[in-house]
Amino acid sequence: MSKIKYYIGEIDTYFGESSVTTTIRFKTDIDPNEYLYRIASDFWGDPHEERDGLFDFGDKSACGGRWQEVDAKVFDALHILAELTHGEQP
Repeated sequence: MSKIKYYIGEIDTYFGESSVTTTIRFKTDIDPNEYLYRIASDFWGDPHEERDGLFDFGDKSACGGRWQEVDAKVFDALHILAELTHGEQP
C-alpha cells in the first residue's frame, strides 16, 4: 500500500521567447515527476502530445517543473496555491 505525500510544484509554460511558471500544490502516491508530467499534459485544455519534453498547445507549450515535498500541515496552510489533481488521484 502506497502512502500519499504532499508537494509544492511548478508547471512551466512557454510562449515563444517568454515563459511563466505556475506554482501549485498536489498530493500523490506516485513519483512527483510523473504526476507533474500528467498535469502538464492537459494544463491548457485537452491532453496534448509531448514533443521534445513539452506539451504543445498551439500558441504555448507546457511541462512539469521543480517540486518540493512538504508535510501535510504546510500543505493545508497553503490555501493561496491551487491544488491540482489528475485522473483518479485525490
